[in-house]
Amino acid sequence: MWWWRPLSSFDEPLTHRGVGFLSAGELERYRRYLVPAAAQTFLAARVFLRSILSAYSQLAPPEWCFDTNAWGRPYIANAGAPTGLCFNLSHKPRFVTCLVGVGRDLGVDVEDASYGRAHLLDIASRFFSPSESEGLRALSAGDRMQRFYELWTLKEAYIKARGMGLSLGLARFSFSVAGETATVRFDSGFDDDQAAWDFRLFKACAPHLISTAVRRQARPLHIHMRDATGIVAHALA
Repeated sequence: MWWWRPLSSFDEPLTHRGVGFLSAGELERYRRYLVPAAAQTFLAARVFLRSILSAYSQLAPPEWCFDTNAWGRPYIANAGAPTGLCFNLSHKPRFVTCLVGVGRDLGVDVEDASYGRAHLLDIASRFFSPSESEGLRALSAGDRMQRFYELWTLKEAYIKARGMGLSLGLARFSFSVAGETATVRFDSGFDDDQAAWDFRLFKACAPHLISTAVRRQARPLHIHMRDATGIVAHALA
């Protein structure tokens, strides 16, 4: 798993060289942003993704092509890309992360866990399962916010790994968090096997909290966190 904090020192190289990495469709989206900070976040995420994928292939950052499935999840569309190479991207202002794997269903989500949310319990009541909402209400205010973000990122990572978005329904599955791992329980009739998934939480990039969801296979699963600053800087040089 790769992460990057695109600090202000990258703003000029992103704007002048990074735009050359974008496809025609990405460039059009970039130019439609009316808020400069949002445009820069979009650009940083695309440059970051393309730079990371090029670390696994002979393809240069501008050469990557992407398509989306029926629910809008992007995937690699290059015929010459390494077989089975897959990714999932998540970003917030000044922070980007990407989970890369081979032949696995995977998802990642990141949130700034220091950011207070008004009506947190109301949000949980609307989107979380009843057991998750009840568990949040039983916590102190400080612990409640941390657990809210743990549950939120886990849910987002899982639905991204499934590639079906919100059509799965966030309230139809419940997470139990234990330190840096989590387990899931699906409602009756939910089409999935809870034993098939590996869920992890990463807190080393505070205040950002990262959660991953990866479908288990016969081979062991290892997730290593790596700072992508050097790779992006080299791509933009």
